[in-house]
Amino acid sequence: MGQAIEPASGVRRRTVLAAAGALALGAAGLTRAGEAAAATASSRVVYNLNPDWRFVKQDVANAQAPSFDDSAWAAVSVPHTFNDVDSFDNYITSSGESAVAMQPVWYRKRFTLPAAHAGQKVLLEFEGVRQAATVYVNGTQVGLYEYGVTPFGFDITGQVLFGAENVIAVKADNTKWRPEQSTGTAFQWDTRDFNPTYGGLTRNVRMYVLPRTYFTLPLYTNLRTVGTYVYPSVVNVSGATATVNVEAQVRNEQSAARTVTVSANVVQADGQVRATITGSPVTLAAGQTQIVKLSQRISGLRFWEPGRPYLYTVEVVLSEGGPVDGTVVDAYPIVTGFRKAEFKGGTSGGGVYINDKHVFLTGYAVRATNEWAAIGGAVPEWMTHLDGEMIRDSNANLIRWMHIAATPANIRMTDRYGIVSVQPAGDKESDATGRQWEQRVELMRDVLIYFRNSPSILFWEAGNNWITAEHMRQMTDLRRTWDPNGGRAMGCRAISDDSAYGGTAAVDAAEYVGTMLNRHYSAYARDRKPIIECEYTRDEAPRRVWDNYSPPDFGYVTGPDVTYHLTSEDFAGPHAAATRYEFWGQRIQGPGDRRYSGAAALIWADSNQHGRQYNWECARLSGRVDAVRIPKESLHTFRVMQSPTPDLHIIGHWTYPAGTAKTVYVMASSHVRRVQLLANGTQVGNDTSATQDFLYSFAGVGWQSGTITAVGYDAAGQEIVRASKTTTGAATALRLTPHTAPGGLRADGSDIAFFDVEAVDAQGRRMPTHQARVDFTLSGPAAFLGGFNPGKPGSVHKPYLDTEAGVNRVFIRASRTPGTITLRATAPGLTAATASVTSVSFAVTAGLTTQPPATY
Repeated sequence: MGQAIEPASGVRRRTVLAAAGALALGAAGLTRAGEAAAATASSRVVYNLNPDWRFVKQDVANAQAPSFDDSAWAAVSVPHTFNDVDSFDNYITSSGESAVAMQPVWYRKRFTLPAAHAGQKVLLEFEGVRQAATVYVNGTQVGLYEYGVTPFGFDITGQVLFGAENVIAVKADNTKWRPEQSTGTAFQWDTRDFNPTYGGLTRNVRMYVLPRTYFTLPLYTNLRTVGTYVYPSVVNVSGATATVNVEAQVRNEQSAARTVTVSANVVQADGQVRATITGSPVTLAAGQTQIVKLSQRISGLRFWEPGRPYLYTVEVVLSEGGPVDGTVVDAYPIVTGFRKAEFKGGTSGGGVYINDKHVFLTGYAVRATNEWAAIGGAVPEWMTHLDGEMIRDSNANLIRWMHIAATPANIRMTDRYGIVSVQPAGDKESDATGRQWEQRVELMRDVLIYFRNSPSILFWEAGNNWITAEHMRQMTDLRRTWDPNGGRAMGCRAISDDSAYGGTAAVDAAEYVGTMLNRHYSAYARDRKPIIECEYTRDEAPRRVWDNYSPPDFGYVTGPDVTYHLTSEDFAGPHAAATRYEFWGQRIQGPGDRRYSGAAALIWADSNQHGRQYNWECARLSGRVDAVRIPKESLHTFRVMQSPTPDLHIIGHWTYPAGTAKTVYVMASSHVRRVQLLANGTQVGNDTSATQDFLYSFAGVGWQSGTITAVGYDAAGQEIVRASKTTTGAATALRLTPHTAPGGLRADGSDIAFFDVEAVDAQGRRMPTHQARVDFTLSGPAAFLGGFNPGKPGSVHKPYLDTEAGVNRVFIRASRTPGTITLRATAPGLTAATASVTSVSFAVTAGLTTQPPATY
């Protein structure tokens, strides 16, 4: 966890509360990132405003008035969406699910600020809303946000009361194609096909109480502030040394000039102060805002990279007076990582280099909503981290977020799990002109400012499709203005030297080039820039349909409007190997034509976006996992294909009807040169010739009850890996397994627990072909949200669902009352199952708490 050393002279060794990636509270309260609290006491207090709102799903006149009676409205906590009940609920069309509610709604929250805060600065931050929010405090409109993507904030100092009750009222509006109020221009990315609709306050809300001389927030729209920028320079990887630079924006809103000193504590993950950087005193005139710059050469650093995502907390401290005898007035921590990144073109030395090492980037394209069935887009942060765990464990190191910027929670996840991110701002699938292009530039500016301390972001995406050379120059200039030193590149998907895709000038203006389905590759771009394949393997298949030989489906029989007809076996085996090989076999510094620096498979999780299973499924079925994050066979085969060590996976199961004979597929990593297939210890196949480097096929294997084993051998004939699957008996019972956030389920009104329900045989093994209805009853202080069957419209938020391949998952939401919650599952002919979780109290006083939301 890093070597403990004495900090710089004059700084006492201490342990910082909540080191990088952890959650804790100190005197300063919850931070902007939601991950750490400042160890240095100051006047800054950050309140978590997520609990205890009132909500109504309609537009109500005069709802902003403090005296408005909202007692009949629903009691909810944030994150919250009203589209959890109507998404994943109907068949997908070419524009996504069309029946979701898109309308104005209202939220109201009451709170009392302590009288002791009187005279201080008060700011609100929302981590995002879809699509617009008009915010009122005590009946006065404090601002409007319409971009629908980024975090945003408002100054409410002049509207709040101290020692008396306040009311925040928010009119949130996800109406389809809601135009910008001032210009009447629609936002290009406000579309449900590439940006699934989840209306409401779907992300964290917090309130900052700050001294009148303070560090600003990285929220440009409305507040016009840029926060603190932290970055390394002159990185010596082998010497574990770099110059750490801090550019902190400080504002003096007092009536007289103030002399201040900015310092920064660089804190290791074990809580020890690696170094303290102290600047010289600066005098700020009344009303002045200034960026104060610090830098210091620091040795003994650990660098962030995929596989070893080391994070530091840089705690910035603002003191009035000099560096020795000054009085601390403001302090807050920034969770970040230090690394070196280089982006090179060429067939031999080209590619992406992180910390002086060439890294082939491999992973997934992910819808930035990253939604779950049954809970929609209002996902507790600890569940977002489950994505990170699974993506990392599948040996992926890349996510290309699609069309709109990933949420702060998702980027905190990629920072923590060492997953390189391609972060867009907002677009659809074309360039734009006029006001729509200006909106894209403004949104990219906000994204750059907010996320530029996140080490996992290596790429900013200026467009999901090609843009003109002039527009690309604007975007690269924007990066040079707001993120000049972060080790990141600006580019977009589909630019090429072909004039139909921007031409050579667009390629020259970009800092990396993206392609889609290998359609936009060009040697001109390859020789000059790294090329990232942004989305491939679009073939779609559901988790429940194993193959052509497994009951109850015996193949994927589809409707007339369906484009793809693949079983899970097809999707995870022949198609996965063929589509991945196209980029793996042509990777930079690899075999073949050495084209690509990275590739992202579409998509990570089955989504509520547009799809090509028209009028047939309630989700687009391209994921490595399904819409509730149960692994599909494709997750295992991608794990193998991306593995840096020997690995293999037998695709499918080994519980078939008598007389079955079929091709058995085994996916093996590139280390394997021969796969032997054994049935109950006897060889039934031996394949020395992989298809597309990874896939081994064994035709006509007759099923026999027992165990099938695949054994992988290296080029020298030595066994290096093996895996087995075993026949199960008939299902005899149900089994429930609960899952909660670390520390348990919180009674905060928004936290989620989920239960895996399995049909198991007499030995407790999941029966892989069980598909039947299970009914659920819930007792205790929680709401049952149910689960999801993609082939059945109307399956969400019901007290029943079917198992699929022997398993499914249901969700509950905690209420504000702590206590024991018990779920019971029943199905005809199976022994019932019962499981319990206990929610823990979540204290809120006068509408306020400094206790953070649940995370990892």
